[in-house]
Amino acid sequence: MGNQWKDLPVECWEMIFNRLHDQSDLESFSLVCKPFLALTNCLRLSLSVIDSTLLIHGAISKLIHRFPNLNSIDLSKLSGDLDPVLVDLANSISYTSNLDQLCVSNRKKLPIKGLKELGRKLKGLRVLTCSNVILLDDSDLYVIADLFPYLEELDISNPHSVFVFNSFRMASEAGKLAVTDSGVEVLSMKMSSLRKINITGNCLITDRSLVALSMNCLNLEAIEMENCCLVTLKGILSILRACAALSWISVSKIHIGRLSSGFECLATSRRTLQKFEVSSSSISDEFLFMLANASLPLNTLSLCWCTDFTLSGISKLLCAYQSLKSISLFQVEFLTDDCMNEISQYLRCLVTIRLSGCKRLTNLVFFTLARNCPSLEEVYMENTGFWTKDCFHNGVMNPRIRVVDLSINWYLDDESLMMVALMCPNLEFLAVRYCGSLSEAGIIYALEVCNQIRDLRFDGCPGIKHIGEGAELPNLEVISAVGSALNDEGLVMIGSRCSRLMKLNLQNCKGVTAEGLHAIVKNCRSWREINLRRCPQVSIHSLNSLVFSSSAPTGFIPPCCSAFTDSLRGFYLHHGYLYSDSGAHSQARG
Repeated sequence: MGNQWKDLPVECWEMIFNRLHDQSDLESFSLVCKPFLALTNCLRLSLSVIDSTLLIHGAISKLIHRFPNLNSIDLSKLSGDLDPVLVDLANSISYTSNLDQLCVSNRKKLPIKGLKELGRKLKGLRVLTCSNVILLDDSDLYVIADLFPYLEELDISNPHSVFVFNSFRMASEAGKLAVTDSGVEVLSMKMSSLRKINITGNCLITDRSLVALSMNCLNLEAIEMENCCLVTLKGILSILRACAALSWISVSKIHIGRLSSGFECLATSRRTLQKFEVSSSSISDEFLFMLANASLPLNTLSLCWCTDFTLSGISKLLCAYQSLKSISLFQVEFLTDDCMNEISQYLRCLVTIRLSGCKRLTNLVFFTLARNCPSLEEVYMENTGFWTKDCFHNGVMNPRIRVVDLSINWYLDDESLMMVALMCPNLEFLAVRYCGSLSEAGIIYALEVCNQIRDLRFDGCPGIKHIGEGAELPNLEVISAVGSALNDEGLVMIGSRCSRLMKLNLQNCKGVTAEGLHAIVKNCRSWREINLRRCPQVSIHSLNSLVFSSSAPTGFIPPCCSAFTDSLRGFYLHHGYLYSDSGAHSQARG
């Protein structure tokens, strides 16, 4: 019986592996036997490269040969010159014909030489992400447009070059080192298949770019243009009129006051807009009334850090769109418990609500949402007034709520957290970061009632030293305790209760020592990542004995990166352990 699994057809194992909730789970199966290794290699569709040794000529091609069905490669975490990596990738294209997504973000400048070589051989690239590129300018857009004319999605958000200029009066000089309307115009003319573009943070872009996109990219479905300070309502209207397929628009720092009759005609004729996001803008009730009368197929609404609208405007809008699935209302000062009680009657289809920074909201709002929103699954109430009123759950229970974030509620106490746990017994994600009034009692009770929790985060909680003793927590996979009071005793408890723990963030935990780490590593068999940065009682010597234990995590951040020499890092990599100085990542041991 024990060997009958070998008789299962490959197709059956493929179906089993495809049902895993995370591709990283394939790594464990790849270690079982060579047939599983070959199968999991074929099933991997995406790859994030972070090992700088791949800058060596030919190294990337070995990965491409190993994973023949890749369709997405992320090089954003790879430091150093990307040109040779992209050249090697171009030379390996014949082995991975499915590749259609590439990310080269977080760089000083674009690797133009490598992109040109890749563009010659890869004609099917569909998605290109180059956000956070410091020296991005119009010439880069000209190259992208020539190399990849069939792109459907392009992200050129948040370049940093324009910040070296003190004012827009220097725009003519800045244009030589930044993206301007001229670059977007050329881009739009050569990439008519574009469906989604993110130009967020390109401060020199004006309405002229939006007009060009509206004229040349008629299939545009989504545009993100936050922090484009020179864009006005006129430009937004031009793209709304022309792009009949536009379903998602995200803007910030605009003024929407009194509206023209032209916009009224447009609003009443739109039938495609599903996702509307406005932030840091002046929004009038008149605009919200107009939006309410437009009968759009909206499913997502976000009004974050916006001013000048009132309860009357938002009530009418929500009454008109009672099928909304997601609402974000960050830092809306007039929202009170009574306001939320009034508008919650329109939210019966709501799945996600974000109320971060609404400081007049208390515990009662959570009770109201759990009672009045039967479809609700995610509640984000960071930095609110969650502590200020007593209320009882009165038997109210919403088993659909699976994600709750109550971070930065400094006076959130154990009793309030217990109430939340009783109302949401099927929680899978709980964040109570920087809730200084919480103690172990609240966490212990939440874990006892909500035994489905997979991700627990209590960063910055000085009153939490452990998660308590008790029954096995077989679903808990992620714990983040950055800057908390978690100590060796707490690690022993985690080890005894969380055998399937995969990721543990202990950054800046002063009470953690090598003794506690050995105790937890001994019992946890599913390790992937551990962050030990700024843990002063964990030395490099003790780390050596930890990572070479039989069940050590394969990705880790050491307590002091400066003490982690290149030779030691190379030795660890040679033995299949992955070191990072910025974040923990996983890699199967070979």
